[in-house]
Amino acid sequence: MRITIKDLHKEIKIAIFFFCLYCLFGPFVNFGYHVSKKGVGVENVQKYYLGSEEEMIPPQSEVSIFEVMHFHTWSQASAIFILSAIFSISSFKYKTLVIASIFIFSLGHIFLPSFVRFINPNFAYLLFLDTVALSVCTIFMALWIIKDLFSKR
Repeated sequence: MRITIKDLHKEIKIAIFFFCLYCLFGPFVNFGYHVSKKGVGVENVQKYYLGSEEEMIPPQSEVSIFEVMHFHTWSQASAIFILSAIFSISSFKYKTLVIASIFIFSLGHIFLPSFVRFINPNFAYLLFLDTVALSVCTIFMALWIIKDLFSKR
């Protein structure tokens, strides 16, 4: 027997709905946080990670990079797993592609800041694209699940 979102009990549907709302807010909160901390533009992201002698901004330390990576490794994996598990019982046809994509983009979101800092500042461009892709996947999955929650079929 295959389980779908429409087969779930009302109480679990309510919990899923509110979880998906959090997932919808997350990318916007993340955007606001990054704009307030780093500013807008790739140059500001590079300055944030590499520092600026002219503006007396120190570069991000190895410890600070690893602290963020450590937190994101556990928290993103947990949230994306839950969202993906719920999405896996949705009505969307290409679930495997979307689920694999969100985990790949999550890995980029975790590792690309260290690439900007320690390998090449131009990884900031890829970090920007990756963050947008991760946000789009998260929003898409959450909206699709909410659509299925309220679907009559």
